[in-house]
Amino acid sequence: MRRVLFKSGEIRNSFFTKSLEKFGFKKWKELYEFLGGNRKTFTDYRTGKSTFPENFYKILISKFSKVDVLIFESSISYLDENWGRAKAGKTTYLKHKHIFEKGRKKAIKILKNKVHKFDINLPLTKELAYLIGLFIGDGFTNKYGRYYLTQFVGHFPIEIKYYQELISKISFDLFGIKPLIKKDKKCNAIRINFYSKDLYDLITKRFCISAGRKSSTVKIPAEILNSNEEVVLACIAGLYDAEGSFYFDKRRAYKKPYPILEFHIFNESLIKQVRDILNNSGIKYYERNLERIYFYGEKNVRAFLRKVELKNPKILDKINF
Repeated sequence: MRRVLFKSGEIRNSFFTKSLEKFGFKKWKELYEFLGGNRKTFTDYRTGKSTFPENFYKILISKFSKVDVLIFESSISYLDENWGRAKAGKTTYLKHKHIFEKGRKKAIKILKNKVHKFDINLPLTKELAYLIGLFIGDGFTNKYGRYYLTQFVGHFPIEIKYYQELISKISFDLFGIKPLIKKDKKCNAIRINFYSKDLYDLITKRFCISAGRKSSTVKIPAEILNSNEEVVLACIAGLYDAEGSFYFDKRRAYKKPYPILEFHIFNESLIKQVRDILNNSGIKYYERNLERIYFYGEKNVRAFLRKVELKNPKILDKINF
């Protein structure tokens, strides 16, 4: 991926200040957290200590006017290609207007191509239900000005391949988009970012899941609940892959380590929905305090896995009967 270098500190400062304003943020922290980055790396970008990725630049400049795009495109260099190199300033633009017009049109075309469109009323399949279940457990979506972010948070490093390959493939097959995946250097986590208005609308309008914080209030959408068992259990698989855990009870009371598959969340309404679905599907389970639904013993875990197709290695890699 190409790197972006501003030709002057003044222009670079103007670019980042304008980015903050365009996205409606008051603090730098809000901007770099929105982008899924970290403070030190973002500060290096902002102060010119290091160049930054082209996709980072394109995300920020997508909020700018066409005039602003033209000005900043004429003020940067792409370090691994020569086509983007040009002298900054109004005088240079007037001397070589036809060159800058070609660059402007190319930049606008790139920005348009980054706006992914799809029909939010696409068929409800197992894959879509699975992704919604995963979102209910580990996802977040919100609108920032005219910009839309849908984000998942995964464990590092065990879920990298899971999101890079499986979830990226599902999202591309369904929506024609793939996420930007970044390591969160503050903790052992990865952030999986989708920038799509249609995906935001799919979640908030079609499936009626509110934007913003949702962990204690979110519920399985009625459209999924009213579908066939295969689709409903695919959603349960997504939920368990997000919020489930597998471990062995090694207390002396058991002759050998006793397997337990558990779903734990502080959301009574959601727990009741999961409980009803398992009952309707004839899957035996145990429940505690409307916070946990779990399966004791190899027989019960196997019975669950025969009907609910888990995909996440954070669980599957631990199951070794």
